[in-house]
Amino acid sequence: MHSSRSFDREIALLPNHLADQIAAGEVVERPASVVKELLENALDSGADHIEIYIEEGGEKRITVVDNGCGIRKEQMVLAVSRHATSKIANYEDLSAVSTLGFRGEALASISSVSRFTLTTCHYQDKHAWKLVGEGESGWQDIQPAAHPVGTCIEVCDLFFNTPARKKFLRTPRTEFSHIDELVKRVMLSRPDVSMKLVHNNSVVRQVQAVEDLSALKVRLKHLMGAPFVEQCFDMDFEAQDIRLSGWVGYPTFNRAQTDMQYLFVNGRIVRDRLLSHAVKQAYADVLYHGRHPAYLLFVEIPFEMVDVNVHPAKYEVRFANGRWVYDFLRRSVREIVTKPVGVGNAPGKALNVPQQDATKEQGYQASMSFQSYDSTPVANEQNTFEPKSVFESRADYQPGYTPAFSEMTSSYTSEEIARDSAQTPHVLGYAKAQIKGVFILAENAQGLVLVDMHAAHERIVYERMKKQWEVDRLISQPLLVPIVIAMESSQLKTWQGFESDFQRLGFEMEPFGPEQLKVTAVPALLAKSDVTNLIHDMIADFAVVGESQVVEEKINAILSTMACHGSVRANRQLTLEEMNALLRDMEATDASAQCNHGRPTWVQLSMEQLDSLFMRGQ
Repeated sequence: MHSSRSFDREIALLPNHLADQIAAGEVVERPASVVKELLENALDSGADHIEIYIEEGGEKRITVVDNGCGIRKEQMVLAVSRHATSKIANYEDLSAVSTLGFRGEALASISSVSRFTLTTCHYQDKHAWKLVGEGESGWQDIQPAAHPVGTCIEVCDLFFNTPARKKFLRTPRTEFSHIDELVKRVMLSRPDVSMKLVHNNSVVRQVQAVEDLSALKVRLKHLMGAPFVEQCFDMDFEAQDIRLSGWVGYPTFNRAQTDMQYLFVNGRIVRDRLLSHAVKQAYADVLYHGRHPAYLLFVEIPFEMVDVNVHPAKYEVRFANGRWVYDFLRRSVREIVTKPVGVGNAPGKALNVPQQDATKEQGYQASMSFQSYDSTPVANEQNTFEPKSVFESRADYQPGYTPAFSEMTSSYTSEEIARDSAQTPHVLGYAKAQIKGVFILAENAQGLVLVDMHAAHERIVYERMKKQWEVDRLISQPLLVPIVIAMESSQLKTWQGFESDFQRLGFEMEPFGPEQLKVTAVPALLAKSDVTNLIHDMIADFAVVGESQVVEEKINAILSTMACHGSVRANRQLTLEEMNALLRDMEATDASAQCNHGRPTWVQLSMEQLDSLFMRGQ
């Protein structure tokens, strides 16, 4: 029971200082939030040089200095007032925001919980001016100051007047790590801007504005590390009004965490689950399980097609056509990371020799591909299938047919290999020998190529099976006993909205009662799967991202198992012609740089690396 009727109070306007502090609770989460807002204002002012000075993780002092257009003296008080901004004036501006900031809350919120100083000189004025305020005590009179064109904002003693907020701050080291990561992201998003970050009088990061590709790569090496720059694809795709550019790491350059994933929409830092999921799906079955891709991607889209006004800190966005953006992103990245060996890659750069620490981290062993394979099928839930339900129905099916390897020996003779070698310098070169029935040794223009025979052939068989499945995917298998699935009303509405997608994937379903679905047919390869959980998962995917990859993932898992048992075995002795045919197949097969499990299929040893092994020239 309530001791008093506290809920029966009169409605009153909040005092301005309390409203500002409530707004600060949304905008100013920690010192990094302050830095973010000030950097966005600096960039919106047209600055091309910004300096950030931090003391004690930002709790003691945050200073951001820029050379932007500055603020007129008569507008300085307005600049620190609530809901005052020069960036939008009407609803049309709000529906097509082109600036990083637009709410007009940042400076008012920050100044309400700190000791705040604004010093600025407008580019058309002759003198600079200073405005000082302290929490809720108000603003002092504007005073003359010495400052070049641009703005300097100093935020001291953050949360000094809100101890409840201050106690949630972490150690200065932790708070600065958040600031450092934020500044790094801004440096990545704006290569045209020079920036410097200083913490406790020590320069932590400093980058210069870049004007050409070579300077940009130097800046990327400083921010992302040399391994990323050396092991990434650059990409630039356009479709209709959307553009996707940037860099994506090789599947073999992966991380244990999502700490090297940077995504920007119209220059804005975003944390968008839809876009992140699209990139993750693009790496499906080329990335080692449990690992995460590395990427730096920029999405440019008409401002009116993206809503940035969905989160107080502006980290989240909403697209007018989210499903189309998702598809475009997934298809574009997928096209890059699954290119056949040598297509669009510099020879010998498709995969570098794993360094010792990276090898240990990824758990990769050269002979791993063969340790668990034999001719006896492994009993598990992924191979309780009947291949003949789909594949044996084809006119070209033969018992024991291995799609790639049975065709290897038909096209290459020793004479043709010698003639071809003189005419066409293939990326993977030409076979010289086989080691222990496991590895193929080949010579190319760069030096030595080592190929994991089973892993490479497994990928070739797998990709051919997937293409064959694309032809046969509409084959459904009627269920002897229909399955009735209980559904919530929201799930039924999702199914109704995507009923044609379920039909396209081979499902036959119909309503059965007020909150039930009856399933009468499923894709042939999934006849023995857990249909109930499968459909629940699919509906969940459709509800979140507008499409489902669950069926494709399960089909691919089955095809991967089939390809594993249908590919060439360890200790199989190949002729020179067969080895070269395998190399040529790799060069023509998508994603052939990795096996179905994301492990490398080949490595390049350059002449320089071989020389260093024998200390030649030292």
